[in-house]
Amino acid sequence: MRGAHTPLIVRSRSPEQTRAVGAALGSVLGRMGPAGMVVALSGPLGAGKTCFVQGLASGLGVRGAVRSPTFVLVHEHRGAIPLYHVDLYRLTSHDLDTLGLEEILDGPGVTAIEWADRAGPDVLGAHLGIDVGYGEGDDDRVLRFTPRGDRYHHVVKELAACACWE
Repeated sequence: MRGAHTPLIVRSRSPEQTRAVGAALGSVLGRMGPAGMVVALSGPLGAGKTCFVQGLASGLGVRGAVRSPTFVLVHEHRGAIPLYHVDLYRLTSHDLDTLGLEEILDGPGVTAIEWADRAGPDVLGAHLGIDVGYGEGDDDRVLRFTPRGDRYHHVVKELAACACWE
């Protein structure tokens, strides 16, 4: 049995499976009342953060293309549950101050933040941290889900019980 503070580790063998894991999380969040939920993604360039968010969007009922908001910083995707997709890769500390991230985090839907480590833990507050890393093969990825706050412990527990991406 998984301990209350033990991260959930998921191995993906393809981009499609990474999207499926994201969709499963979106489904879990949708059932839990997603208002103000924060998904904080970290990992190296090309590891699959945007691929994961594409699946998350699908699981939340978002239609249309989901691309990395690297140059515009924030994309708002409308759907059954709104998704705010934030990319902090090119952000400076001054940009972070003017972005209005706190207002986005308190929004009515789910906020997925790529390069979330650039915001710092004080800005993020309670959130679900997801580290996306490379696995052994070219398409293999390791996703480490770390809950920060009681609400997110429940999310990870539900996601682990689902395991519907396998």
